[in-house]
Amino acid sequence: MKKYKHLFFDLDHTLWDFAVNEKNTLQQLYEKHNLNRFFSTFDNFFEVYLPVNLGLWNDYRNGIITKEIVKINRFYDTFRSVGYEDEKFAQQFANEFVVLSPMQTKLIPNTLEVLDYLFLKYNMHIITNGFCEVQYVKLEKSGLRPYFKHIFISEEIGYQKPDVEFFDYAIKTSNATKNESLVIGDNLEVDILGSKNSGIDHVYYNPDKIPHEELIFKEISSLLELKTFL
Repeated sequence: MKKYKHLFFDLDHTLWDFAVNEKNTLQQLYEKHNLNRFFSTFDNFFEVYLPVNLGLWNDYRNGIITKEIVKINRFYDTFRSVGYEDEKFAQQFANEFVVLSPMQTKLIPNTLEVLDYLFLKYNMHIITNGFCEVQYVKLEKSGLRPYFKHIFISEEIGYQKPDVEFFDYAIKTSNATKNESLVIGDNLEVDILGSKNSGIDHVYYNPDKIPHEELIFKEISSLLELKTFL
C-alpha cells in the first residue's frame, strides 16, 4: 500500500453506531409518549419509520427538500401513516430526538482500538452529511473528537457527499493531496463512489458483506482490518 498521510472517516455507521443509537433513542421516546396508542409494538413503529426516514434523507441529499423538512416529516409522516396528524407533536418529538440521539455513545466494534493505532501515524478527519448540531455532540459525547484534526460537515461547507466539491474542499482545507489521502466509509454511493469520482483511494466498510458490482479500491468487513494495511 502506498504511504498515506491523511485519513478521511465517515462518522455514522462507520465509527458511531447509528443503527443502535437511533433505535435506542426512538425506543425511549416511543415509551415516553405512549405511542402504543397508535402502533401495535415499537417494532411496528420502527418498520414504518425506517423507509420514511431513508426517503427523506435521499431527497435532502439531492437538494429536493430542506433540513427542517427531514427533521420533522420523518416523524410526522410516520405518525400520519396511522392517522395521527398532529404537526405540533411531530415537531416536539423531532426536537427531543435531535437532543437525545447524539447523547448515545455506542460505537462500531473496535473503533477506539483502531483509532488509537492510527492516531500517531496519520492526520485524521471526519467527513459527514449529518446535521451540525447533532454531529458535534456525537463526537464529543462518544470520545471521538480528540482523534480528528478537522470535522467536515456538508451543512457547513455547502456541499454534500458524494459531490466532488465536498471531497475537494476537505482535501484542500486539510492541506492534503488526493494522492496521499484515503477515505473510509460505509455508504457505497455517498462515500465510496463519491471519493472514487474525486480520484481518491477509498476503503468500503461493508460489515454485512452486502454483494455489489462496483470496482472499488479496498473493502473490509471489520475496522480491525485497517490495521493490516495502514
